[in-house]
Amino acid sequence: MKKIFFSTLLSVFALAFTSCSNDEDAVTNASEAEIVGTWNLTALETKDGRSDTNFDGTSIPTTFTAVGKDFDTVVTFSENPNIVTSEGSYTTVVTTTVMGETSTDEETGEDFFESDEWRLDGSTLYFGSGEEEVGFTITELTDSKMSLRYEIDETVDFFGATTSVSATYNMTLSK
Repeated sequence: MKKIFFSTLLSVFALAFTSCSNDEDAVTNASEAEIVGTWNLTALETKDGRSDTNFDGTSIPTTFTAVGKDFDTVVTFSENPNIVTSEGSYTTVVTTTVMGETSTDEETGEDFFESDEWRLDGSTLYFGSGEEEVGFTITELTDSKMSLRYEIDETVDFFGATTSVSATYNMTLSK
């Protein structure tokens, strides 16, 4: 049951991953020229994760965090057309607490981006297109480091259950 719930929670999180992030602490002068190039994924984390699933009148509160490790991922931002791709792998350590019971699992991720469009609008870096577009706030951008933040606060109906999900997702890329 716990594995099924955890898989459902991750699916809901992925489905809800379409809102815009908050612009607090955003850089003010990002340019496409600073983003174009090859970057290494060096940090990945989800913190303050909370969800509450209501199924047939029963509330199932959950907290979660995720921290990346063993990074071997290269992310490339090309221009004309603006496409982002990645190659390599990383491991995510996910800690979930459901109804007072905590579990930790490791999951291997590969090809972080699958040839997606990207665009810059002010301090927000968008990935995807149309309704599938996701905006990350650029919180730091130098010649050698780009830090991105995505804040999620969504409610999703999923297989007859309503789930509210909130979390802060951070990613760091380095040259």
